[in-house]
Amino acid sequence: MDRPDLSLLIAAHRLPDHVPRAVASVLDRAAGAAVEIIIASDDGADYAPLLPPDPRLRFTAVGPVATGAHAARNRALAMATGAHAMMLDGDDALEGPPDAIARALAQARASGAVVVPSIVRDPDGQALRRIPPDGTRHFGFAGWRAAFASLHVIARRDLVQPFADFRLIDDVVFDLRALAAAGGEAPVAQALAYRYQLRAGQATDTPWTRFDAEYARALATIAQDGFGFGAQAGAAARVLRRWRAMNRVVGTRGLGDYHRVVAAREARRPAPPG
Repeated sequence: MDRPDLSLLIAAHRLPDHVPRAVASVLDRAAGAAVEIIIASDDGADYAPLLPPDPRLRFTAVGPVATGAHAARNRALAMATGAHAMMLDGDDALEGPPDAIARALAQARASGAVVVPSIVRDPDGQALRRIPPDGTRHFGFAGWRAAFASLHVIARRDLVQPFADFRLIDDVVFDLRALAAAGGEAPVAQALAYRYQLRAGQATDTPWTRFDAEYARALATIAQDGFGFGAQAGAAARVLRRWRAMNRVVGTRGLGDYHRVVAAREARRPAPPG
């Protein structure tokens, strides 16, 4: 096919039941858009037999095991041919109407990037949080400081840098770098949303100290050389410092409790400007 409008990057590690749902969530929202979905196996498994034949699906070579989500995503990124790129966790999904991706891409073409809102859902499908709040039109580093949840960006391919070698916050750095390259602020997708699905055993269901160590390393690298954030290095550091502080406040809790604590705090204070 001609050059796709969007490359979706999916790292897959022990997710045979989840990846087909993630892929379906993309294809069900791709009306009017040319997409490619690149699945990067990181558990030695071949995911192709689990999915219906579709020319929009591509697969990295099977073989690597437990190299980390950042390495798997970089293998997918190396294959990507789309004019824009976005990452999608293999156990998450997209939400919105059938043309949601096309509508988000229209916004991204005008500005270089578009922020896709995240809906944090518990294992029963109930929404715990939506970030940014419904109706937010633009979102930048100031709002991101108080987001305290993974947010993802559809960005023009030339604005995207490879994933840094973190085990837990590589997606945060990736999306913040894309936002920085787009000028530090972007429109918010009004039709498309990212379903951040809480489930037992997910990679981020881990001791808070591991996150703390990664925030510390990222902040040290930003202080040293900017870490690819350019003029937005200071703004990126402020985001990571705030997220590190919240991580320390919440500490070790049960599945989803981090977002419940943040939601309770948000209910007690005005929303940040978006």
